[in-house]
Amino acid sequence: MKVNYSMKFKSEKEVIKSLNVDDVNDGLIIKTEYRDDCINLNIITNSTGSLKNILDDFFVNYELVEQVFNLKK
Repeated sequence: MKVNYSMKFKSEKEVIKSLNVDDVNDGLIIKTEYRDDCINLNIITNSTGSLKNILDDFFVNYELVEQVFNLKK
């Protein structure tokens, strides 16, 4: 099974720099980019369980990065 998932939401450009994933394997693709004041998240994985784990990790990291970013403001 192959699962493709895309999401787009408003965020600060500085936040995206800390969310790039650098250690993927087994055909897994997690791509984050910043365009038009939004984060674009694209994921390709082999199962819905894997997708759930990736999204959970992504948003835990996103929340932490956003908190640090807001402290620096």
